Amino acid sequence: MQIIHTLPDDYQPAYHLKLLEPGNLLKINLLSLIPLALALLLMDGWWRLVLAVRGSWPGGWGADLSGIIWVIGLIVIIIPLHEWLHGLGIRRAGHRPRYGFILEKGAFYATADQAYFWRNDYLIIALLPVVVITLLGMALVALLPDVAGYYVGLGVVINAASSIGDLWMTVVVWRYPPSALVQDEMDSLRVFVSTSRPT
Repeated sequence: MQIIHTLPDDYQPAYHLKLLEPGNLLKINLLSLIPLALALLLMDGWWRLVLAVRGSWPGGWGADLSGIIWVIGLIVIIIPLHEWLHGLGIRRAGHRPRYGFILEKGAFYATADQAYFWRNDYLIIALLPVVVITLLGMALVALLPDVAGYYVGLGVVINAASSIGDLWMTVVVWRYPPSALVQDEMDSLRVFVSTSRPT
């Protein structure tokens, strides 16, 4: 599909989601418990399977590090990786990513200026970090010693919980036809639908 920088004349606004407005912040925090719980179940099951197949692997790099150092290190790695993966999806869709931080809302973002994304492209952009980081984390849990694997699994859980905004936007955008266009606005999105294209 073609790359869109200007909204076509036959498109009209269909939905505007302000993800980080005060009314939605409580919902986001409560809803984040869902991917948190699902990721915990997934990683716990994976951890048990890995131990059953390969056995325990004590020691190794990082065994002497404290838990707080591991958690800080994971956050320092996961946040840039998460946003870079969004940016990778944006590039794949033909646009140039821009990264930043909204200080008053404490939110990092990856977006593209003057960009309209086809629905399916936007779904890939939104889901890329949670899918890639989860799969990468599962692979690392299987390949690393126990302590390192445990904290990598914890990183997967943290990323899943912090992906609630991406998941919420995915649910919203999924309801519209593939011909819909989505404009990302850092902490919100607008969906536009065609008045002439078939749904």
